[in-house]
Order: sequence, then C-alpha cells, then structure tokens
Amino acid sequence: MRDGDRLVLPDYGGGSIVNVAASILEAFGVEPPAAPLRDELLPAGEFSGPRGTVLLVLDALGKSQLDSALASGRIPRLAQLIDSAPRGAQTITSIFPSTTTVALNSLATASPPAVHGVLGHMLWLEEFGAVVNMLNFCPIGSHSPISEVPLRRTPTTYERLATAGIPSTLITDSAFEGTPFTNLLAEGARFMGYGGLSQIPYQLELALEAADGPGFYSLYWPLIDTLSHYHSPDHVDNPSAACLLEMEFIDLMVDKVAELCARYGCALVIVADHGQTPLLPERAVVLEGDLCRSLQQVPAGSRRVLYLDGVQMDRVSAAPELAGSVQLVVSGEEAIADNWFGGSCDGISSRIGDVIVLAGEGVQILFDYGRGTFPQSGSHAGLTSHEMCVPLIVIPQ
Repeated sequence: MRDGDRLVLPDYGGGSIVNVAASILEAFGVEPPAAPLRDELLPAGEFSGPRGTVLLVLDALGKSQLDSALASGRIPRLAQLIDSAPRGAQTITSIFPSTTTVALNSLATASPPAVHGVLGHMLWLEEFGAVVNMLNFCPIGSHSPISEVPLRRTPTTYERLATAGIPSTLITDSAFEGTPFTNLLAEGARFMGYGGLSQIPYQLELALEAADGPGFYSLYWPLIDTLSHYHSPDHVDNPSAACLLEMEFIDLMVDKVAELCARYGCALVIVADHGQTPLLPERAVVLEGDLCRSLQQVPAGSRRVLYLDGVQMDRVSAAPELAGSVQLVVSGEEAIADNWFGGSCDGISSRIGDVIVLAGEGVQILFDYGRGTFPQSGSHAGLTSHEMCVPLIVIPQ
C-alpha cells in the first residue's frame, strides 16, 4: 500500500476541520459545540484579529496536493505566506466521509457529521422515503428539491456568532445563492456572490470597508475539486498539469486576500474540506446483478464509499462483482462505534445503511441511477491519507 492509501481516521478530539470551526467561535468568545484545536496546533489568540477572522476554504486542496504544488515552485506567494506563518502548513484531518456535502456542513456548524446529520453525498432519508442527493437535495428520480428546513439539526456558526453580536459574511459562487444546500450552510450569514476568482478579494474588501467592527468572513473556492475530478489530483507521484495551473491562479488570489487581512487587521485561516485520490477509469466497477437486487433501496454514499441496506457483511465481502475492488467492508454499527462519524448518530443511523464499503486503490464503484455512469479521474470520501489529510495555515494579526 502506498503512503497515500494508508487509513486515517478523523481526529475529532482537536485535530480536524470540526475543531477549526470551534476555534473560530472560541476566538470570538462564543462557546463552541465541539472542542477547539489542540494547543500545539493553535495556541490561544492566533485566530483573533482586531477586525475579526477570515476563513478561506479551498475545496479538495489536500495536504498532498499542496505539498506537490509547493515542490513545483509555481506558487511562490503562497510558499512565502506559509514561511511567514508561525507554524507553517500543519496537517489536520477531514471528517468521514471526506466529501464536500458532509465537510462543508462540519465547517459551517463546528459539529461532526453525527451531530449535523449530513452523513454522505447520497443519503437514505426515512422522513422522505427516498435516497436524496445532498448537494442538490433532489430525491433519486426527481428534479424537485426537498426543503432543507427538516434537516436542520444544529445552529450554524454564523447563527451562534450572531447571538454574540458578531456579523458574518459568506463569499461564494453566485450560482449557489438560494439553493437548499447553501441555505442549510449559510443560515445567519450575509451572502456575497462572485463570478470568478478575482472577485473573491474584491468582495472581501467591500465587506471589510463596510464593517464597523470585528466580523467573521468565510470564503470558498471549489475549482481544485472540479479539476481533480476531471483531470486527476496533483500529487508528487501523480502530476496533474490542470491542477498545477489552477494553483498558479489561486496563488494570486490568496496573496490578495492575505494583503487585505494584513491591512484591515484580520487573522487569516486557510484550510481544505478534504483531499482527493487518483482514480483509474479502467478500474471503475458498475454495481449491478445479484447484490443490487438484494438491497432494500438503491445504494447511497458515493463512488468511493457505498452505503448498502438490507444485506449482510459476508454477502457483500463475497460478491463477485466487487472482487479485488474493495479496501474495507464494515457494518454501519461498527463504523459508528469506532467514531467515524464523531458520535452515536442517534435517530439517523438508518442514513448509512447496514454495510459500508470503502473502494480500493484507484477504484470507483458506480451505480446507474437512471442517467448513466460517469467514471472520474479523481475523487474522495474515503479514509486514505490523500482524502483525509488537509492543510491548516494560520496567519495571526
């Protein structure tokens, strides 16, 4: 097994993205719902600036991808920023499953998946009697999204800050405004949209100019994730020209954001929600046949982590269609007991099914929900270090 494929469990006790969000709340004097980062990762005061805190989330920029870009010499501004950071680029973990729909909810609520309830990209929701895509909130076979309101289980960080009189601003893609997923994440924040990378620092400056006191500013950029899906993620042993080129543009944006933070007196926190692992399209497995026919409902989860309901573990482990394609098969109960989700999943354990399947190295396990199957060159959700290990860069003021 390559180093990038070793299993890494979420470090909910003080070394995960959940704890980053908890430390931001603590920096504003608000009691967080989870533990803050451990002292060795974040000594007291480093998330606090006289004008507040800026959180920049670079979707899918795992620690391995960042290290590869740094080694290339093509991100000199970010390299200099890391050199100036008191602790450089540290390594923390994502959550499980290490996928955007779950991770962004953890960053938005300072809570592990077991608490906020979004436990995967595709989820069986008993209250709706359907498997639902948690990015567009559409049940399988429908183009009409469900409401996000019944899925609210815990306040957002923005709502918690608002109770203390701290305003929050979310700067993200304009196309996301008003969608159920964004509504779930952004409750309590002012929304500012952008149409391109250069608008991120522009919108941030407008928000900082208009502020009359400390505030929290959350910035999000998704394109490393998109390019990694299409062109494979960039790792030292698996170069990706597309991702490296994107990093050159991100380098410029981060430099502008850092300059604004220094000028206005904001602490800057840079993190990723998860990483990416390379996939081999020729190793894609389409799930069909006897195993599928034995399920109570269509598979949930994602191409890297399947949730299967109505079957036993030994039936899944022995399935010929999965032979040589699986890294690990565990029961949902075992995963919960081993703290993969950060808690007991009270009332929502049905969302992960009876059996969880982790795809093997380079493997994606696909299911045709009626629109075909689409192999990718990179993805995430699993527990490999490429998927789980993300950078934490803190520039205090």
